[in-house]
Amino acid sequence: MDFCGKSDTGRVRPTNQDNYLISRICNNSVLCVVCDGMGGANSGNVASEYASEIFVEKVKKYSASKINSQGIMSLDSDDACVILDNAVHDANSAVYKKSQSAPIYNGMGTTLVAALFCDDIVYVINVGDSRLYLISDNQITQITHDHSYVQHLVDIGSLSQEDARTHPFRNRITRAVGIKNSLETDIYSVDLSSLTLGYLLLCSDGLSGQLLTEDIYSIISSDIDIDVVTDVGGELSDKVDRLIESANAAGGPDNITAVLVKYTNIESDPPAVLE
Repeated sequence: MDFCGKSDTGRVRPTNQDNYLISRICNNSVLCVVCDGMGGANSGNVASEYASEIFVEKVKKYSASKINSQGIMSLDSDDACVILDNAVHDANSAVYKKSQSAPIYNGMGTTLVAALFCDDIVYVINVGDSRLYLISDNQITQITHDHSYVQHLVDIGSLSQEDARTHPFRNRITRAVGIKNSLETDIYSVDLSSLTLGYLLLCSDGLSGQLLTEDIYSIISSDIDIDVVTDVGGELSDKVDRLIESANAAGGPDNITAVLVKYTNIESDPPAVLE
């Protein structure tokens, strides 16, 4: 697997409150996380950076016992769920505690979407409306489910997906890291072993809110039929750049963050991390 992440302030916001991290856990495992902070220019930045750092630190701590002396992690779905859930709850507690420490931090919080790759399985945890997509077999699939007011209206049949894109409350989320001392998460797993080739995209709503799903698919799937790509790093960097440029061309009203992962089902060297 190969990984590339980038973040952009966009065309309207004065600061970037998004944050992302790509961190190698061991020889066969990499962790990706995207956070979209909220709560003001200063506190939104703090919430997203603090949550992502604490989350990665805790995943490394809780997964250490699953890594053997050769640096190989053995993980089943139950283990992964416990590791990710405990780590995000620790991040939630840390951000919430900091939000109570000074008036400038009151009410801050952040979305969080993360993917823990271990061999051919990816374990995903989500809080808020940052997303993870799987692009494979000539289609794009949204793996995560938004925790937002408009998604709730869509779920109960009161709003169409098309109308949800322009709803005045489309940015209101119903779950966030650090808002309360308690937290509810969603956890998914995706088995990639049946795929010859696939891409996974983690992104903030500054990207998904400005681009149609088919536009995201078109950019990521471009040149997908080329048999051999000699510069995978360049390929991923170019596609992330094009995603961000397209979101900015659509208005860029929010910060834009994308982490793109390329999976190929072949025996290869340990995954490369590109930042």
